[in-house]
Amino acid sequence: MASESLLRRLLLDAVLPATLAALVLVTVLTVQVAGMQGERADARAALRVEQLAGALAADQALAAPQGFLDEARRDGLLRQAGLSYPDGPAWNSGSALPDQDAGNYRRELAGTAGNRPWLTAQADLGPLRRAQAVTWLLGALCACGILLLGWLARWSLRRHVLRPLAELRRALEEDRLPPLAVTASTREFAELERALEHCLADGWPRAWHSARQDVMRQRHAAARGKSRFIALVNHHLRQPLQALQLFAANFDPGPDQDQQALLAHMRASVSSMTRLLEGLLEISRLDAGVVVVRPAEFSAAELFLHDRTWLAEEAARRGVTLIWRGSHHRLHGDAELAAGLLLQLASNAIANAPMGRVLIAARRHDHAVRIEVRDNGPGIAQDHQQQIFEEFVQLPDAENPRRDGYGLGLTIGDRLARLLGTHIGLRSAPGQGSTFWFDLPEAPLAERRAPRGRHGPWSAWRRAG
Repeated sequence: MASESLLRRLLLDAVLPATLAALVLVTVLTVQVAGMQGERADARAALRVEQLAGALAADQALAAPQGFLDEARRDGLLRQAGLSYPDGPAWNSGSALPDQDAGNYRRELAGTAGNRPWLTAQADLGPLRRAQAVTWLLGALCACGILLLGWLARWSLRRHVLRPLAELRRALEEDRLPPLAVTASTREFAELERALEHCLADGWPRAWHSARQDVMRQRHAAARGKSRFIALVNHHLRQPLQALQLFAANFDPGPDQDQQALLAHMRASVSSMTRLLEGLLEISRLDAGVVVVRPAEFSAAELFLHDRTWLAEEAARRGVTLIWRGSHHRLHGDAELAAGLLLQLASNAIANAPMGRVLIAARRHDHAVRIEVRDNGPGIAQDHQQQIFEEFVQLPDAENPRRDGYGLGLTIGDRLARLLGTHIGLRSAPGQGSTFWFDLPEAPLAERRAPRGRHGPWSAWRRAG
């Protein structure tokens, strides 16, 4: 399968352009040669008519022109020649041809006013058409030869390039040398075979296979370790934190101000630890490859409504005006993952634009629907725009140096985007706000018409900070 793909690539990149260029060149040359043949035949016939007209005028032979007319037809160039007066006699030599088979020429000669003779002639187009047919036949033969050469190039590529490459690949997989008759068809493959022989002598393929197997085992072990980490952290840390948060919520310190302040600090600390733990667990879950993507058709309105209440409360707490646009679009993808990605981008925009505005919009972009989150916050410098997607990265803010959160929201969003088969785009500059976006496919028309089933429960995504 890979060899066929390489063959198609070589044909498209090398053989096909040369073949098309040669076919175009042959066609242009054939058309030019056929046109020049027609022009040359027309010029010869017109010259013969001019010579006949000059002979009739020079010899004062207008009274008896029959001999000149017969002489002009002797070499076969003119099929018919005639001389006629408007109100007098007429002379003719040869038989007339149908108009579609002849080239007609007509010239007025000098004579008395009102009675000037007219010289007419017909040239046979049969030889010209036969010559042009031969030209087109030769052009067609050249085109067939070019196509044959293209096919031979395909055969040569398969025989002298693809087969040796396939044999070398099998030799690497089987830890052996390929047959010399196959790979040494060119000097380059002979050199490649010698290099392979040295590698086999050094035991390189075995070491390479062993290293690759070690890497695969390490990856599987890391994935199993992450799964065990998720289970252990969920059991030994998350549940006690949830219980501690519940106890703190139900504890009544009474009228003592110090006790109330201490309880408020304790609740804030528990909430902060819970949010950090949930963010770490979410990153581990996404990296472990245990999240199953379930694509389906849904609307932008459903996507916007999923966490709209929480976002509205958070925006009101920070004095941010939240605006929604474009909820009529239909999308295709995993609705839960898309909602989690939008939540991370929107909560990040709200946190970075206090007392400002945040626009969440969906609009058509090429053949997809683009979900945009735009804020009028401080903006991000160009050299920091890739750094913000790393874990625990928070850019310094002169107006709000002690922001809450741990710099995990965009990290989680980046992993969610990759699961959705898209990426997070960013357009920002200092003092001009930021615009984050991601693209999702439009729902196909057939899917839009189909009756929609009931979706499963939405997962409880939370802002990681």
